[in-house]
Parts: sequence; structure tokens; C-alpha cells
Amino acid sequence: MREKLTTSETKTRTDSISPASVRNILFVCTGNTCRSPLAEGFLKKLLEKNSFSDMEIGSAGLAALPGSSASFHSVQVALENSVSLAEHKARLLTAELIEQADLILVMESGHRHQLVDRHPQTSGKIYLLRHFARYGSRERGIPDPYGLSLEGYRFCFEDIKECVLSLHEWLLQALQGE
Repeated sequence: MREKLTTSETKTRTDSISPASVRNILFVCTGNTCRSPLAEGFLKKLLEKNSFSDMEIGSAGLAALPGSSASFHSVQVALENSVSLAEHKARLLTAELIEQADLILVMESGHRHQLVDRHPQTSGKIYLLRHFARYGSRERGIPDPYGLSLEGYRFCFEDIKECVLSLHEWLLQALQGE
């Protein structure tokens, strides 16, 4: 049985950053064609429902080929969840994107280590996406589904979805003053 993380525990885990000050969130993975576009698209969908138009949500990859579309299976899984990745174009992570972001959510601890090594001043705003997980380990990464079957992408999305739902809740409560 998995233990559910409460909202107050989520807030405690992000003491170094105030959700009220977060206006730019950047999701980061390796190629910016699978995991980070799914997280970006799903959070945008959730925020649209709450009319948070001033929130900037983006994604980038540490080894992205700029201009690449989201992977075929990512597009399919996104559509199954009423999210469109049709317009997604991969972006290479840049110092400018890092500087602009208030919160950077990475998919694996190796991504975090690379970012902190290159930009040590940003360590306080870089977290694993699973940092917001309601269930299970918040210290493990979200495995890359690249090259897996459609079912592998669905499993990956479920992991991302759980974390993004919790992130969304954290943002909403702070923005609504709760």
C-alpha cells in the first residue's frame, strides 16, 4: 500500500521556494521529445481550467535536437489524455531558459546534477519532478520511455500525471492564499 503525501508535506518539501513567486516553470529531460513535453502539456491543460494565463510553462532538453517533434508515442498518450503536443518543438536547454525559470523540474537525478554543476547558483530552484509525488519515492527519477512500446509511454505518463497533479494543487493553494 502506498502512502499518500499530504498538501502540508508537499509545502514542507519546497521550503526554499514560495509557490506564490512561481510564474515560470521549466520541465527538463534529455531530448525534450517524451517526458518533459508530456509534463508541460498536462500542466498547461490543468492551468487553463483555472485561468492562470500569467503562468509561463515550458520544457527543454539537455541533449535536444532543436525543432524535433514530440515522439509518436508521446503524441498518442497525450491525445488519450486530452493534451495536444502537435505544436511541440524540442528546445535545447540554455542558460537563458534556466535564468528565466522560477522552478525547474527535472526527470532524473542525473539531470539535476548536470544543471547544478553547470549553474550552481540555481540549485535552490531545481527539483526532481517526483519531488511532488503523492505516492512512492520522491527521490527516484521518471525513467525515459524512449524506444519503448506505447504501453511504456502510458506508464511513464501516469507517473508524470501524479506528480503534475500534486504540483498543480501546490500552486493553486498558494495562489488562492490557502
